[in-house]
Amino acid sequence: MRTTTPETVAELIASQWGDHRPGLKYADGVLSHHRTAREAAARAALLVDLLPPGAEPHIGVLLDNTPEFPLWLGAAALAGAAVAGINPTRRGPELARDILHTDCRILVTERAHLPLLRGLDLPGVRLLVTDTDEGGEYEALLAPYAGAKPGDATLGPGPTPSSRLLLYFTSGSTGAPKAAICTQGRLAGAGASLARHFSVTPDDVHYICMPLFHGNAVIADWLPALAGGAAVALRRRFSASAFLDDVRAYEATYFTYVGRAVQYLLATPPRPDDRAHTLRLGFGTEAGAVDAARFAERFGVRLV
Repeated sequence: MRTTTPETVAELIASQWGDHRPGLKYADGVLSHHRTAREAAARAALLVDLLPPGAEPHIGVLLDNTPEFPLWLGAAALAGAAVAGINPTRRGPELARDILHTDCRILVTERAHLPLLRGLDLPGVRLLVTDTDEGGEYEALLAPYAGAKPGDATLGPGPTPSSRLLLYFTSGSTGAPKAAICTQGRLAGAGASLARHFSVTPDDVHYICMPLFHGNAVIADWLPALAGGAAVALRRRFSASAFLDDVRAYEATYFTYVGRAVQYLLATPPRPDDRAHTLRLGFGTEAGAVDAARFAERFGVRLV
């Protein structure tokens, strides 16, 4: 684990350069830490060129937990921009309101979510569809920036501890969801603090099954992995039935949760190999003491 606390998330992304250990695991493959930093740098350079002069440096990300999501988080950090996590369960005018409320000039999405955007009035918002066919528009846009390195392309003075990085929506329990502003300094500090508290090392693998459009997955799972040099493993969408299979396949050691996810996991049929895995810790919210005790007894994993 790193012994010094970086001041920005951009520093955490840049520190992956030259590290060729597995860094990002997903259903279709593995990217090294170095490759994730390289891909983030390419997207940062594209972002700097695409944002209109004078526009707020905000990009909306409407994706499932695909590799593109953390790559765009890294790109925003390197460029000194901010990501608004767009919730795909929102619909119609509410979805349009989230995108426009956060002054997004670019919306990164995938084909599966294009039906959500049909008929929406999104003036001045450019769509980037990440899963176009090989050789398609998205790959063509990125190609000129393939040689970019962290720090090559920044907006204005570049990232500082006070630079916005996340515009993540609250639940909206007291009105329309509000975009909470999180700075690079706050997020880098939070990631380093969690990495120290949970003794995250480069041998760990953080399983991200909670949605990355929400702060839980980014702040409590992705960031401490970055700070501790651990790999991350992505699940496109949470699945209780696939949870243990994923944990074993990725050799995951850590995950984050919300209370309902724990209940879904406990509702799966017990198996003789429920404790045959590498998981050592779950960190999250809303799991009651009874459910936490049941989880520890059944799976041998402490919930914090």
